[in-house]
Amino acid sequence: MKHYDSIPRIQDDGTLKGETVWGFNKLDGQNFVAAYNCKKKTWGPFGSRTVTVDENSEQFGPVVKAFKESAYPSTLENIVKENSGKKGAFNGVDEITFVFELCGEHSFAGKHQEGDDLYLYLIDVFIKKKGYIEPKTYYELFSNHNILMPELIYTGVLDNRIIELIQNNDWTSPDALYPTVKEGVVFKRSTLLKGQRRPSVKVKTKWWLNKLHSMYSEEECKKLE
Repeated sequence: MKHYDSIPRIQDDGTLKGETVWGFNKLDGQNFVAAYNCKKKTWGPFGSRTVTVDENSEQFGPVVKAFKESAYPSTLENIVKENSGKKGAFNGVDEITFVFELCGEHSFAGKHQEGDDLYLYLIDVFIKKKGYIEPKTYYELFSNHNILMPELIYTGVLDNRIIELIQNNDWTSPDALYPTVKEGVVFKRSTLLKGQRRPSVKVKTKWWLNKLHSMYSEEECKKLE
């Protein structure tokens, strides 16, 4: 099945600078993916960032069960059906992988605080043989359907100004420019490149990085940054 691709850091990949992007709040949690077979109208397999999971999985079993029992399957199925016509985003599509982030109010570096309520946010959509959908399509199709989604923080050119604003954002400050942005922002190219590629890059806040380095070893930080 399709697992979510790792998103490069802005300091490692600056190819999107100068491009028009959509920037979404980077939620701090764990990836969960759910595949939908459009022809059979069935769900599965399910997965985490790297492995396939099911209801019997130790860590993600409860997540799979909660997803199946939630309103998400029927809601997403209806959206797919409504947009499967000749000019629809899902016309002729065999399989769709819906990418979620599982997180709670106090989740940090992919770990959750005991007692926190955890929620699934739809963060991306991958169409088999077509790639990730454009951010405008994602936003227009799935917002206003009682689907939790990361906040849209920015649309425009990815330049040093917006990069520095995100890096310097301290959500704990009473005058924070982006009070909901803790970890950072994921910027996605507004349109696809040849080969149906849609590049993305992440910009993390100094607040999050400082907290990370105060809690973990340098070796562990390199894996989590």
